[in-house]
Amino acid sequence: MSARAATAGSTLVLVPSVLERQGLLGRGTGLPELHCCGVGPVESALGSASLLAAIRPARVLLVGIAGTRDPERAPLGALVVGTAAVNEAVGAGHGAGFVGLCELDLPDDVAPDTIALSPPVGLHPDRAARLLPGALGTVAAASGTASEAAGWSARHPHVLAEDMESWAVAVACLRAGTPLSVLRSISNIAGQRDPAVWLIDESLAALAAALEDLS
Repeated sequence: MSARAATAGSTLVLVPSVLERQGLLGRGTGLPELHCCGVGPVESALGSASLLAAIRPARVLLVGIAGTRDPERAPLGALVVGTAAVNEAVGAGHGAGFVGLCELDLPDDVAPDTIALSPPVGLHPDRAARLLPGALGTVAAASGTASEAAGWSARHPHVLAEDMESWAVAVACLRAGTPLSVLRSISNIAGQRDPAVWLIDESLAALAAALEDLS
């Protein structure tokens, strides 16, 4: 089956990296067309804004891997559906001492530090029921140690998982008036930098199965 292309009025499916895109496409024949928006808050904001302007979709779905901040609630291999995207990338300070845009003495037209996300459309009800809801924290640099991740958890205890794109893409979608959903598969524990213990293949397989459900 060929990929279902994104067209005006349809769902635009974004993935941050070429690695994630290739890993997903190698696991399913019924996947939608996947567009790389770029890795990190800058690239993903620019990439998603460009795609939004070119395609003008009805909604956007961002998928990819992420690191869990709460391994008990969101263990390795879990699928997390974002309820909100939280700015942990732009502001002042880091971790427990981070101050977001809206808390700084800046003009009042800055993007919100927390942006609500929409539930994904078209997932099979059985799979949707197994998703873990939670806020996603977007960092400019991934936590390098367990103590760094703990600092972020102290600042934002409601954030379940850490990524580098959700809030940036949410800002682009907010500016465009387009609903955004985010689905992340937990591949590692935030702060654990040894890729030998990451579950990238398993995480991408879980994402691919979920994407095949989309109508």
